[in-house]
Amino acid sequence: MPEIIHRLNELPVHIYSHIETSEYDRLEVPTGPATTDGFEATETMEGRYFQYTYRFEDDDVSTMRVKSSYINSLQENGFEVLFAGSEGEIGYRNGVGLLIQGDFSRPDRRCCSAVRNSDIRYLAARSSDGNILLSMVTFRARLGMGTVVLVDIAEIDVMDDSMEHRPLSAEEMGDGLEQHGRVAVQNILFDTNSASILPESAEALETIASLMDEQSDLNLLVVGHTDNTGSFDHNLNLSMERAASVVEYLSSQFGISGDRLQAAGAGMMAPVTTNRTEEGRALNRRVELVEMR
Repeated sequence: MPEIIHRLNELPVHIYSHIETSEYDRLEVPTGPATTDGFEATETMEGRYFQYTYRFEDDDVSTMRVKSSYINSLQENGFEVLFAGSEGEIGYRNGVGLLIQGDFSRPDRRCCSAVRNSDIRYLAARSSDGNILLSMVTFRARLGMGTVVLVDIAEIDVMDDSMEHRPLSAEEMGDGLEQHGRVAVQNILFDTNSASILPESAEALETIASLMDEQSDLNLLVVGHTDNTGSFDHNLNLSMERAASVVEYLSSQFGISGDRLQAAGAGMMAPVTTNRTEEGRALNRRVELVEMR
């Protein structure tokens, strides 16, 4: 469990009904009200993932108390509250829309259900260093189950930091593709605002070629990612051009068939962390390999 969970609040003893963790996953949290088409705004982070579903032994614990306790504790620990609200402020049908549009009602969380008058409250927050993204939704459950709390957390861990400094081996790339369908390669570098590949990228590119030689049936989508410096269109075009440069390099230098590679650009649309710091922007500027069949 991330340390922040142990520092959050001093509410009465609660009963965990579900805990789930993943070494690496993507968390998207609402940072604006739910609409029938989705959310007005969202925030995304990739890293270690934690999911908690719990309720209280004390039936008198109110959702307002839970939300206030979380906000106070998060702010005391240096978190920025990105969005917070209650019932109609967070979405249609007095907040039920947030549960419907979000990932809060999947089967492993259906121990407790909410209705229109469930006193639904929500918040999303991010740590001051940008390394933790958190969402919390609380409501009064049906069937007399009292107040329920659903917490989702993504935390950037050592794996992300190490990717910036240490080239991945072919085995690590292969493991990432096998387990997650994609892997971020931080050591493919380009000139500023350019698709020209820098010489220090050679080792990472050679490793990709070696992996493809070892796995003759492996086909890759090469996806360029940028930070949010500059306009949306500029970054989208730049990310596509950089991905195309990688594909051309692998084909021309290592003889990888063009039929096994496809370039794509995501621009600034899928950051792995905050763009508010130089460290974060450096991690967001990356090339991702995505397995294709």
